[in-house]
Amino acid sequence: MNSINLERGKLPDGWILEKLPTLTNIVMGQSPPSSTYNTVGNGLPFFQGKAEFGKIFPTVQKYCSNPKKIAEKNSTLLSVRAPVGPTNLADRTCCIGRGLAAISPIFGIDY
Repeated sequence: MNSINLERGKLPDGWILEKLPTLTNIVMGQSPPSSTYNTVGNGLPFFQGKAEFGKIFPTVQKYCSNPKKIAEKNSTLLSVRAPVGPTNLADRTCCIGRGLAAISPIFGIDY
């Protein structure tokens, strides 16, 4: 057993230990100009942080007509401002503000 396994416990057979950027795309959110926000559905749904999080999927309250950072459908949305850590799943392509990061697998997910 190597030092990594000693620190983290033995991995199940067939599993590998990799750094997150090796297996995923990580997008850090960026707030677009507030003049591009709207509530009439013009553009992509815009999520800024945990305030829009539901039990599994975020609730659309605003849209953005000029998104700066985009999370693809099925990405994991991670709150990166207080509170740090809560997650939701993007059920559609969306714009993410600076309170969120989006993590998506490079190779897809085999359920």
